[in-house]
Amino acid sequence: MDGCLTVVEEALVLYQRGDAICPQKSALHWSDDLDTDEKHGRIMAMPAYVGGSLRMAGMKWIPSVPQNPLRGLPRGIGVILLSDPDTGLPLAFMDGTVISAMRTGAVSGLAARELAARGSRVLALYGAGVQARTQLAGLERTLADLDEIRVVDPNVEQARRFAEREQPGRPPISIPDDPRDGARGANVVALATMAPEPFLGPDWFEPGQLLISISSHDPAIETVALADLVVTDDFDHETYHPSRPLARAQAAGLIASSDAVPLGMILAGDHPGRTQDSERILVSPVGMGIEDVAWAAAVYSRALELGLGTRAPLWETPIWT
Repeated sequence: MDGCLTVVEEALVLYQRGDAICPQKSALHWSDDLDTDEKHGRIMAMPAYVGGSLRMAGMKWIPSVPQNPLRGLPRGIGVILLSDPDTGLPLAFMDGTVISAMRTGAVSGLAARELAARGSRVLALYGAGVQARTQLAGLERTLADLDEIRVVDPNVEQARRFAEREQPGRPPISIPDDPRDGARGANVVALATMAPEPFLGPDWFEPGQLLISISSHDPAIETVALADLVVTDDFDHETYHPSRPLARAQAAGLIASSDAVPLGMILAGDHPGRTQDSERILVSPVGMGIEDVAWAAAVYSRALELGLGTRAPLWETPIWT
């Protein structure tokens, strides 16, 4: 996660500086319902180019199937193709499942580093799945004063397993009896659930809190409107998905693109971010292909150094030139 934080920060700053390209995702949905992702799943294709020290083109292809955990499979199963930006030749074909989960946690970690109130010590995680695991990994590295972790999940047994597995070497992990108690008094609230409808209303959003919405439906649009500062990775990418918090708030006329600040702008030093400890700040990072390609490029480079992977010929000589 330490390396992932560094690489994802570089990618977001490069995007802010114009040295990264991230076309809109293409998404396959099985219905037009607002909650289709949570009920039926989806498949996304996410192409990108990242310059700077990484200089790599690629694409993540990632299905998300809500029923997969019942089959003993990850909900999101991704693959990543990397291509040389000069020749177009494919350089690597790799698993993208772990890469995708890790970069998502890294984005939240970077957001917390810049936007959490000073001395933040209480973290509330909603959801006890894979995303919660990498959210914790990213957030604990950037919240220097963290001394309490709360985990909320409708599957209490899953929350208990999460707490037992993640507890060693960390501050105490508790499981509140009432979901509302998870957010009460928490400095940072990270939402990573598959909830099909909003459950976090404006009365949950306290002064000084940093609210990070990885999942789509969890915060009500009134919660978005209450924020003193709204941050996203890219407003157009965020609102492309009608279920995302900012898309729902925009559709209700509560927010416009000019009301949201790109996280890359804050990381690049072009925006101050939090200016008062009492501010309510909402971060809704939908996830971008530049993050996947950047982290995959770093993994590929390290694999070459270690001699890992299997070389496979595409062809000996091209049929046509």
